[in-house]
Amino acid sequence: MARHSQAGASRSLQRLQRASILVILALGLITERALSDPVAMDACANAADPREALAGCSTVVASASATDEQLRLAFNNRANAHAYLGDTEAALADYGRALAYDPHYVNARFNRASLYLETGKFDLAIADFDVVLKLEPSRVDALNNRALALLSGGHLDAAIAGFTAALRLDPTYAYAYNNRGVAWRRKNAFARAMADFSVAIDLRPDYVAPLNSRGEIHLQMGRFAEAAADFRRVLRIQPMHVTATANLRGALDVPPGQ
Repeated sequence: MARHSQAGASRSLQRLQRASILVILALGLITERALSDPVAMDACANAADPREALAGCSTVVASASATDEQLRLAFNNRANAHAYLGDTEAALADYGRALAYDPHYVNARFNRASLYLETGKFDLAIADFDVVLKLEPSRVDALNNRALALLSGGHLDAAIAGFTAALRLDPTYAYAYNNRGVAWRRKNAFARAMADFSVAIDLRPDYVAPLNSRGEIHLQMGRFAEAAADFRRVLRIQPMHVTATANLRGALDVPPGQ
């Protein structure tokens, strides 16, 4: 698979809907009683405050009484905190430490795969998602994110197959419809792209990504009124949406007779 720079990866993922790294990171809950510092345990499980989690998890990791299970969970949660705070290198190192305790630890494997995806390391993301799906074959978010990595690497047909597999498991998964629509659009299969964007919008009327993309196809096809309607819907939901604002201006700036 071709490698991409981080800037290129960011551009290639711009219109794709994946679970944000701030949302999808799976938390490990530390429930063992052996650790003598329950305050640190509670702090380590605090997903709402990454700095508190970072401090609490570091205390757990440094504790001589922490069990292997507690250490596994603490490394995962500390990696999540590092990821929230933008320290990718530290996050990946801690996910690796969590997986050293248990290579089948699905939360850490999924989280690391998602961070690889976020940072444009698509081959590594696919490899980790493959492990997740071997352990949990019906995990729709892993199927969707694996397909996103394929799509971002330019493997359109394989990505479409992946999104379709996710939708077979969950026909209401709006993100996969949007993402498959992006793939169809890149293949210039505009009717199929429009159909997928429309289903995503029906499932989630406030979902701006497929609304903007559908409007752009309308605009490309010269359907200026339909395009303007979609861009206006985006701006009612997100008034500061820069792309939709520019697109609406383009839809309205049409010479007479067109």
